[in-house]
Amino acid sequence: MAKNGPLHIQTLEGSPISIGETTLIPQAQLVTLGRRQGSVTKRGFGGWGWAWGLLIPRAVIEQRGDRRQRIPIPDRTGQALLAMAIVGLAVALLSILVEMLAQSFSAERKGD
Repeated sequence: MAKNGPLHIQTLEGSPISIGETTLIPQAQLVTLGRRQGSVTKRGFGGWGWAWGLLIPRAVIEQRGDRRQRIPIPDRTGQALLAMAIVGLAVALLSILVEMLAQSFSAERKGD
Protein backbone atom coordinates (compact mmCIF):
# COMPACT_ATOMS: atom_id res chain seq x y z
CA MET A 1 0.00 0.00 0.00
CA ALA A 2 1.34 3.41 -0.98
CA LYS A 3 0.54 6.11 1.53
CA ASN A 4 1.39 9.70 0.80
CA GLY A 5 -0.30 12.01 3.30
CA PRO A 6 -4.06 11.88 2.79
CA LEU A 7 -3.68 9.78 -0.41
CA HIS A 8 -3.73 5.97 -0.08
CA ILE A 9 -3.35 3.51 -2.96
CA GLN A 10 -3.62 -0.23 -2.45
CA THR A 11 -4.17 -3.35 -4.54
CA LEU A 12 -6.98 -5.62 -3.37
CA GLU A 13 -7.81 -9.21 -4.24
CA GLY A 14 -11.43 -10.29 -4.07
CA SER A 15 -12.91 -13.60 -2.97
CA PRO A 16 -11.83 -16.51 -5.20
CA ILE A 17 -14.51 -17.92 -7.48
CA SER A 18 -14.12 -21.60 -8.39
CA ILE A 19 -15.56 -22.94 -11.63
CA GLY A 20 -14.66 -26.61 -12.07
CA GLU A 21 -10.87 -26.86 -11.93
CA THR A 22 -10.41 -23.13 -12.58
CA THR A 23 -10.24 -20.48 -9.87
CA LEU A 24 -10.76 -16.81 -10.72
CA ILE A 25 -9.52 -14.08 -8.36
CA PRO A 26 -10.58 -10.48 -9.10
CA GLN A 27 -7.98 -7.81 -8.54
CA ALA A 28 -8.67 -4.08 -8.11
CA GLN A 29 -6.89 -0.92 -7.09
CA LEU A 30 -8.38 1.21 -4.31
CA VAL A 31 -7.51 4.91 -4.30
CA THR A 32 -8.69 6.90 -1.29
CA LEU A 33 -8.22 10.51 -0.34
CA GLY A 34 -9.38 11.96 2.93
CA ARG A 35 -8.75 14.24 5.86
CA ARG A 36 -10.00 14.12 9.41
CA GLN A 37 -9.47 16.00 12.63
CA GLY A 38 -10.83 15.70 16.10
CA SER A 39 -10.37 17.59 19.34
CA VAL A 40 -11.26 17.16 22.97
CA THR A 41 -11.47 20.18 25.26
CA LYS A 42 -12.83 20.96 28.71
CA ARG A 43 -16.11 22.09 27.11
CA GLY A 44 -16.61 18.96 24.99
CA PHE A 45 -15.36 17.34 21.86
CA GLY A 46 -15.71 17.90 18.13
CA GLY A 47 -14.41 16.82 14.82
CA TRP A 48 -14.76 16.93 11.08
CA GLY A 49 -13.69 14.90 8.11
CA TRP A 50 -14.19 14.11 4.46
CA ALA A 51 -13.22 11.25 2.19
CA TRP A 52 -13.27 10.21 -1.46
CA GLY A 53 -12.72 6.74 -2.84
CA LEU A 54 -12.30 5.11 -6.22
CA LEU A 55 -12.26 1.36 -6.87
CA ILE A 56 -10.72 0.46 -10.25
CA PRO A 57 -10.90 -3.11 -11.61
CA ARG A 58 -7.38 -4.03 -12.80
CA ALA A 59 -7.23 -7.76 -13.56
CA VAL A 60 -8.56 -11.27 -13.08
CA ILE A 61 -6.11 -13.93 -11.94
CA GLU A 62 -6.90 -17.30 -13.51
CA GLN A 63 -5.52 -20.31 -11.67
CA ARG A 64 -5.66 -23.85 -13.12
CA GLY A 65 -3.70 -26.43 -11.23
CA ASP A 66 -0.16 -25.06 -10.87
CA ARG A 67 -0.59 -22.54 -13.71
CA ARG A 68 -1.42 -18.95 -12.74
CA GLN A 69 -2.18 -16.25 -15.33
CA ARG A 70 -3.01 -12.57 -14.84
CA ILE A 71 -5.54 -11.22 -17.35
CA PRO A 72 -5.56 -7.40 -17.32
CA ILE A 73 -8.83 -5.44 -17.59
CA PRO A 74 -8.28 -2.45 -19.89
CA ASP A 75 -9.79 0.86 -18.80
CA ARG A 76 -11.61 1.78 -22.02
CA THR A 77 -13.63 4.53 -20.33
CA GLY A 78 -10.49 6.18 -18.96
CA GLN A 79 -8.83 5.97 -22.38
CA ALA A 80 -11.87 7.54 -24.06
CA LEU A 81 -12.06 10.34 -21.47
CA LEU A 82 -8.34 11.08 -21.88
CA ALA A 83 -8.71 11.21 -25.68
CA MET A 84 -11.68 13.60 -25.37
CA ALA A 85 -9.74 15.84 -22.96
CA ILE A 86 -6.77 15.99 -25.35
CA VAL A 87 -9.03 16.82 -28.32
CA GLY A 88 -10.83 19.48 -26.27
CA LEU A 89 -7.52 21.07 -25.27
CA ALA A 90 -6.27 20.98 -28.88
CA VAL A 91 -9.48 22.63 -30.15
CA ALA A 92 -9.23 25.34 -27.48
CA LEU A 93 -5.59 26.07 -28.32
CA LEU A 94 -6.34 26.08 -32.06
CA SER A 95 -9.24 28.50 -31.48
CA ILE A 96 -6.97 30.86 -29.54
CA LEU A 97 -4.38 30.71 -32.33
CA VAL A 98 -6.98 31.42 -35.03
CA GLU A 99 -8.36 34.35 -33.02
CA MET A 100 -4.88 35.82 -32.52
CA LEU A 101 -4.12 35.50 -36.24
CA ALA A 102 -7.47 37.04 -37.15
CA GLN A 103 -6.86 40.01 -34.83
CA SER A 104 -3.35 40.46 -36.25
CA PHE A 105 -4.67 40.32 -39.82
CA SER A 106 -7.49 42.75 -38.95
CA ALA A 107 -5.02 45.21 -37.39
CA GLU A 108 -2.83 45.06 -40.52
CA ARG A 109 -5.84 45.73 -42.78
CA LYS A 110 -6.88 48.74 -40.69
CA GLY A 111 -3.39 50.15 -41.11
CA ASP A 112 -3.64 50.03 -44.94
